[in-house]
Amino acid sequence: MKNGIWLTWENQIRNKSMSSLLGADLYVFSYEGNRVIRYIYCIIKTVTILCKAKPRFVFAQNPSILLIYLLIIFKALSRYKVISDAHYVGIKSFSGNKTYQLLLDVCNTMVDLVIVTNSEHQKHVASIGGKAVVCEDPLPDINKYCVNEIDQNKSVYYICSFDVDEPYRIAFDAARLLSEDNYRFYVTGNYKRARINPAEYDHIKFLGYVPTSEYYNNLYRSSVVLDLTNNENCLVCGAYEAMVAEKPLVTSNTASLKGFFTKGTVFTNHNAIDIAEAIKRAYQNRNLLKSEIKGWKEDVYCRQNENKVTILSALGICES
Repeated sequence: MKNGIWLTWENQIRNKSMSSLLGADLYVFSYEGNRVIRYIYCIIKTVTILCKAKPRFVFAQNPSILLIYLLIIFKALSRYKVISDAHYVGIKSFSGNKTYQLLLDVCNTMVDLVIVTNSEHQKHVASIGGKAVVCEDPLPDINKYCVNEIDQNKSVYYICSFDVDEPYRIAFDAARLLSEDNYRFYVTGNYKRARINPAEYDHIKFLGYVPTSEYYNNLYRSSVVLDLTNNENCLVCGAYEAMVAEKPLVTSNTASLKGFFTKGTVFTNHNAIDIAEAIKRAYQNRNLLKSEIKGWKEDVYCRQNENKVTILSALGICES
């Protein structure tokens, strides 16, 4: 894509895979620290690159909603098209706050295009007068982190960010049940934000935040990957990573997840017994599930190209 840039104010793997898919130059402006200073830093960096790059198309992740409104304001001066890549909370107010939902709806009608991950969100954008296309996360390129040593000793890699949509305490109860059968739980993410005391869970190893290479090395070594969400219209990032690594996946029994992850996956309701049983099934059938994932990946790579054409067509771009 000529004259296209992708902006984000946080590190998230979808930004890299989506910008690569569309051929847009990626700019990640991230600042850890005081929130006010962070916003000032990100705004200055964003305005600077807009003036320097003079793009025709600006893709940006929502959240941040502030980033999207900033681009809408500057759009009047630079005459570029704004494309919002809206995650779950870029479409629906997580808390149900009506004022914030109004702000979301306004920005999603003012941008030129909204990229969403599922048809329900596409319908919502259309209902408020906006224009949306569906594009699930492209499969991330993580093969360089592959390790030859495969841990077949019942290790469960629970990908968790300890957000409010994740039933992690129920998953921990399932881990306790599974410990009786010698399953070992490894949990990613900042457990401190949820005030988790690791000493209370001697059957779990909390990894915290680890370098990217270590995160993916652990993924490739695992026997089963677990990633859960209470959100009906959320496609969890860990599921994509599990598919690339060809690891049996256990995830939530939602329509969105079941509609996309059609192979190599075991779905579960959110109670300890069901989660434990799903993990057992995934481990016992791991060779079959891995075989299914190989075929599923080929289909998804084709679907990614179709999604790319759909997005570019919606923007009036025809690639030869």
